[in-house]
Formats: sequence, structure tokens, C-alpha cells
Amino acid sequence: MSVNKAIAVVDVGTQSLRTILYTKDGEALYTAQDEYSPIFNGIEVEQDPRDWKNALISTLSNASSFASKHDITIETITVTSQRASIIPISKQGKVLYNAITWQDRRSYKQCDKVKETLSMKAIYQKTGLRLDSYFSAPKIMWLKENMREIYNDAYKIIGAQDYVVHILTNRFVTDHTQAARTLLMDIHSFSWDKDLIKAFNLDESILPELVAPGTSVGTLSDFITSKTGLNKDIDVVIAGGDQQCAALGLNVLRPGTLEANIGTGSFIIAYAEEAVFDENMRVLCSASAIPGQWIVEAGLLTSGNIYAWFKNEFYKDLPDNTKTFETINTEVDASQPGSNGLILIPHFKGSAAPYWNPLSKGMFFNATLEHTRGDFARSILEGIAYEMAENIELIEQMVGYVDNIHAAGGLTKYPTFNQIQADVFNKAVSAYDSSEATALGALMSCLVSKGTFETHIEAFDHLRGESVKKTYHAQSKNVANYIKLVRTKKHLYHAINDSHIYTYMTLK
Repeated sequence: MSVNKAIAVVDVGTQSLRTILYTKDGEALYTAQDEYSPIFNGIEVEQDPRDWKNALISTLSNASSFASKHDITIETITVTSQRASIIPISKQGKVLYNAITWQDRRSYKQCDKVKETLSMKAIYQKTGLRLDSYFSAPKIMWLKENMREIYNDAYKIIGAQDYVVHILTNRFVTDHTQAARTLLMDIHSFSWDKDLIKAFNLDESILPELVAPGTSVGTLSDFITSKTGLNKDIDVVIAGGDQQCAALGLNVLRPGTLEANIGTGSFIIAYAEEAVFDENMRVLCSASAIPGQWIVEAGLLTSGNIYAWFKNEFYKDLPDNTKTFETINTEVDASQPGSNGLILIPHFKGSAAPYWNPLSKGMFFNATLEHTRGDFARSILEGIAYEMAENIELIEQMVGYVDNIHAAGGLTKYPTFNQIQADVFNKAVSAYDSSEATALGALMSCLVSKGTFETHIEAFDHLRGESVKKTYHAQSKNVANYIKLVRTKKHLYHAINDSHIYTYMTLK
């Protein structure tokens, strides 16, 4: 191996943390990954931050050993992560309580309180976000009201990316992309907003320092160097939120570009030349990983994890667990487009865009004795695509028509799902040859901030070029049927919600 310099990308996901060593040309030299699992309890979803800390130390140690063995110098560590989780932490870096994660919906009552002080519309126009328990501020408010001692003892309340950066550098800092998911940052000025902080009855001192994405935030702490063997002079760059970084890695860099990133949840992101807003507040405007710019975004809380749940619960009979996904995919292929009329509402942890209903639930509708296990599995993939299609339509109303979707994420490794997306969206879907869009975007952020490339477009062209694995085109024989099924799914959701069944079942 002739390479002698590398950049380490640390990607803190919901199910695992990865450290990937890249060359400045985008070649992945080595990947270390540690898995973990959130703690689910109804609408509450927590994570022990020690899982992230242990995974960080483990993967960096492995990367350090690999680099040392191959005479490679790691020059920079760049960090990206999931967004909208909160961690109360002391000045000395002691975690005071589990992370309340982005999937957690317990703080919906706090949102109702804030409405009495500041209107939904005013909050949306200032932050680009709906007032919703998805985001950080209601979670912090819940913590203050229900665990006052922990809130009072906290020096800062930070996110997953910020926690990892603190372990690496001892600094309490976040960036615009993460702050844009708190409901506390003005999306126009990229600064903490005193009126918002007051509306949530919070203390500004509890918030970390705010910097632009791509900022160098320090060198490695003595703790990390002692645990990993890495050089103390390694610079740390805060790249930004995972979805904003994924947008960079999927070429959402110009007007008319849109990506679909399908992981644990799904995110639809489009380029925006300015801060733009939906009249009905169904989709969001956030800070881009390109400093001083914006994206339009819609998210599904549960996607790939529904498919994984179905595999784990309904394919337990398979003797060889390593071939489980191969089996489920084969059964999906044997089903017909439309799953023989079976429809999934994919709200297994409530709904984000376009419905924003923390009480809604997942549901299989129209099941008969004739339906097979493969029909159910296929309906999951189609139900995810139906919800994504609704969000794509809304985003297009804000930024203009898009004829090609840039797709990435775990499910895009499955060709049938890519074809389902193309047919449901009635658009071309280009699946990129790497599922590591987020890590590549974090690398791009780092290389631009370090001056290797002048622009993110130049960085993308150099690192990925035309690296599309395959483009899938809508099949006209399926499009009309899917249009009807999307419409049926919409009517089904509204029939349940308008009848207050979600509220009744939650209270019950």
C-alpha cells in the first residue's frame, strides 16, 4: 500500500458507529464498525451515550492500528452524526442521563405549552421547523420539567455529534446543521435565538458554542490519544448532520437536485437557493452542510428498521440467519407490484413529514387469508415509498420539478426496492455505487474546509464523478396502480386520524 496520508470519518448512526479511513481522492482504505441498539419503551427512545463512547474508542483504535501497520498518517478526523438527540453533560464531561434520541416522542405535551407563547407559524418562519417533539428543544424542556435536578446539574445539553467532538477535543461545540434541528436557531442568521429560548423556558447557557459546518474545532484530547494511540496533533473537523452530509455525498449541490436516503428512517432532501417555507408547514427548511446555504427536507421516522423488524419477527424459522434477507427478498420478488392490495402505513414510531403526528401508528390494511408473507414484506417497501412520494410532491411545490432522484442507503442495495421507488415516484431513480453517502459528504466537507478543493461541487466531481451504480426508470404498467394506492393510503390515514382513533388508543 503506497498511500501515506488519510482522513478518518466518524459517522455516528442510530444502529452503529463507523470510522472510515479515506484518501484525499475518496478511496476507502479501512472501515471499523461497532453496533449498538437504542432502548425502546413505547414512545420513549433512549441511548446510553457510553455506547457511542466505547464505539468511538474501539473503531479509532482499530483504525490507528491499521494506519500504523501500513505506515499511514491520519491527518484529520471529521465527525458527522444523527441529529436531534439530547445529552445532559457536566463541565467535566460526565453524562448525567441517557441520550433522549431523535425518535423519542414523549415531549409532545411540551409542544402544546409552547404554542401558548409562540405560534406554530412564527416558530416555523424563524426556524424552518415545525413545533414537534421530534426536535431537541421540547426534549430539553421535558428534561427540565421532569428531571429538574439533572437539568440543573448539566453544564451543557448537547447532541450525539457534539458528544463525540467533546470526547475528541474537550470542547462543547455544535454546528449550524445540528442547531437547525433544535427549534432554537434562527435559520436566517444561523444563530441561537433568544425569543425561542425564552419560549421553551430554557437557559441559553445550557447550549454549546455554535460554529459553521466544516469548522476545525481542535486537536485530540489526552484521553483519546491514550486510549487509541493516535497522534495528539490530529485536527478535528465538525462536518455536520448526517442527512446534510449525505446530501453532499449524493450531489445535491445545484438547483433541481433531490436525494432520497433510506436508512433507519428515510430522508428526502432538495437543494434550496434560499430559505423557503411550506404554507402548511409540512416540510422543513434546514441549514445545509455548505456554510451559509439551505436545504429543504422531509423525513420518515421509520423505514429500514421496519423491514429489519419484519425479518426478525417473521423469519425466525430460518436455520441459516445469514441468508435471512436473501430469503425475504426472494419472497418479495415473488409478490406482485401492489402487494395484492395490501397497504402499509409506516408510522411505527409516529409520523414526521407530511403528517407530523406523534400518536399515529403503523398498520397493515386490507389483509386476507390469501396474502403471503412475501406480500407483507413487499407492502413494507411500498408503504415506505408511498410516504416518500407524498413528501417529494410537496418539496417540488417549493423548489420546482425534479425528474431524477439520487438514492442511497441500506435498502438501495436491493434492486427491487429501487424499482419500486421509480414506479411509485414516476421518476428515474439513480442508485449510487456506495451506501456511504453520509461519510463521503463528511469527507467532502473536510476537504473543502482544508482547501483541498475550492467548492463542494469540485470535491464531488473529483471524489465521485459519475459513480451511479444503476438508474431505474418507471415502468408505465405499474405507475397507474401505484397512483391509486398512494391515494388510498392517504385516505386511510385521514380516516383513522379524523376519527381520533390514534388519540383513543394512546390514552387507552
